[in-house]
Amino acid sequence: MSDFMPRPARDLTPPVQLSQPLTGPVELAADRGPVVYVPGAHGGYVAVRREDLPTVAAPPAPAPPAPAGLDPHAQRLAAKGVLAAGAGVGTYFGAQALALALDVLVQGLIALAVAAGVALAVGGRRGGGDTFITHHHVTNRWWGRSSTTIRNH
Repeated sequence: MSDFMPRPARDLTPPVQLSQPLTGPVELAADRGPVVYVPGAHGGYVAVRREDLPTVAAPPAPAPPAPAGLDPHAQRLAAKGVLAAGAGVGTYFGAQALALALDVLVQGLIALAVAAGVALAVGGRRGGGDTFITHHHVTNRWWGRSSTTIRNH
């Protein structure tokens, strides 16, 4: 045989030497019936015939206790709704504040432009020697209304 051919397996278990002949009744496997292994008293398993087991059904496991309070999923859903409502209201008030600030800025720039235009158009001196003092009085009122009063002295 070559080195690549499988060799036949050898039986490594020693033969059983019986010191005494077996005595007692012989029980055939067909007479025994199915066997069930159940946990024994000392941590091992014991073979018990199935017909020797008790036939009483085990009582059903107790139902888990009902959770107290609201459903956690419902709580998370309600919290998301409150967060969305708060974000919407905050955005609304933020936009209102921004619009108010821009309105005040635009009104100030318009008033400044009107004052500069009037100052350039009228001028402080006329012709030859009279000096005029021009007073511009701008009153800002609610809801973006303004009034301007111009007096020359």
